[in-house]
Amino acid sequence: MNTDSRTVNSIRNIGSGFIGQLIQTAAGFANRTIFVYYLSVEYLGLNGLFASILSMLALAELGLGSAFTYSLYKPLAEGEKQTIAGILGLYRKAYHTIGITIFIIGLALMPFLNAIIGPKPEAITENIYILYLFFLFNTAATYFFSYKIALLNADQRNYISTFNYSVFFVLQNVVQIIVLIWTRNFLYYLCAQAVFQLASNFSISIITDKYYPFLKTFRKEKIDPFIRKGIIKNAKATFLIKIGGVLVNNTDNLIINYFSGLVLVGLASNYNLLIGIATAMIVQIFNNVSSSIAQVNVRETKAKQYEVFSLINFANFWIYGWGAIAISLLMGDFIQLWIGEKFVLPFSIAVMLAVNFFMVGMQSAVWTFKSTYGFFNEGKYLVILTAILNLLFSFVLGSVYGLFGILLATALARVSTNFWYDPFVVFKKGLQKPPSTYALKLAMYVVVLLITFVTTYFALQWNMTLTWWVFIAKAFLCLLIPNLIFVVFFFKREEFKILARTTTGSLQMLKRMVTKSGSV
Repeated sequence: MNTDSRTVNSIRNIGSGFIGQLIQTAAGFANRTIFVYYLSVEYLGLNGLFASILSMLALAELGLGSAFTYSLYKPLAEGEKQTIAGILGLYRKAYHTIGITIFIIGLALMPFLNAIIGPKPEAITENIYILYLFFLFNTAATYFFSYKIALLNADQRNYISTFNYSVFFVLQNVVQIIVLIWTRNFLYYLCAQAVFQLASNFSISIITDKYYPFLKTFRKEKIDPFIRKGIIKNAKATFLIKIGGVLVNNTDNLIINYFSGLVLVGLASNYNLLIGIATAMIVQIFNNVSSSIAQVNVRETKAKQYEVFSLINFANFWIYGWGAIAISLLMGDFIQLWIGEKFVLPFSIAVMLAVNFFMVGMQSAVWTFKSTYGFFNEGKYLVILTAILNLLFSFVLGSVYGLFGILLATALARVSTNFWYDPFVVFKKGLQKPPSTYALKLAMYVVVLLITFVTTYFALQWNMTLTWWVFIAKAFLCLLIPNLIFVVFFFKREEFKILARTTTGSLQMLKRMVTKSGSV
């Protein structure tokens, strides 16, 4: 088991996460650029649509992942090898069953593909059903290996799975680019993806066995009935959360396709790609400290827990707030320079994408604390209401305002439900502080963000021909202005001082770690 300190593990995981994500971003970005130039926009739409359909099939996962990961924190902290092996054994059986189930359900959906997609675009020459089978296989196969990745992550060894994934992802993208240039065939492109995803999964399986050899010794170890009962109880709650999350996050492409067709789905997918890159970079910070937060919640006082929460929540605001401003003000210009003006969506769409980006980001600290506290049952029905409201609002607003209405519907559904309820639970039951503490601080953050957005928006209104140099100048101002305003507003506040101390201390420790590794 991992015996390094929480701080060392967090720094190592965050550092490797950033490096890995930068590499993955560069490879994925090059891949998308070639994709756009060598295949039609309808392929982008089909890619996004199939991804949404198969994400909904992930409901078969039943929310077991979070429940299993939570059950591993305590035995890993206490070195209980037999307990860990018992949990992993059940995890393995459950996920193998889920993978098979997803594949079978996916096959059952094939007769309905024509109804979902509508008339097949002339630009797509391959057989739709064969393309779908490759997507289905790639999705189902991941469930046969994910339990080992979960063990590494729960043991604060995210850097291992990050490195493994990055290596195979880069190789996959290089081969896919060659395939596209050489053949312009989407089917061969998906074949390359399947091969490298399987190779990546087999590799991480071998690595995990090396780090935890006792898993083979206790392979047939039975899980403690009490732990099993707790996992099942938590899984029932997270299943409902999973349903809500999937319906909120993965139905937009289906609704966009219904109202506007695959072309608009493809155009939106470019924006979602860029937002996905930004999100993936940011979550390297917050996801890689979740296991450390779990240890804080197990061992530290409520005062210390609140200090950690305040630090992470403030960091959430700073990073996601600045990110939302950059998305709304720079994304259209970047896409115009990158792949052409015909791929640019209206400014209002970029703003709504930024709003949803910020709302999800500001929930990051709340969700992390909620899950590490084990509050799986609290609010389990509310997420279903979120999903229902999202669908209702999307059809009503989407029929009137199109894509803007669909994105607005998602924001309204969130703010009406879990956006306020989850913080209420974390503060009331977990941190044991008045929920109004969070609400007042959030209101202050939103006001500061609006002031910052308006100021930056007017600072970037240039009457100049858009070039890469102009874009770089705008990007520099978009980096400088919001961060300066944030410093002016918050430099006297306690959370800013804690963040500054923590960042300085982490950088010093990182320097010592690098120096030590270089001298070995």
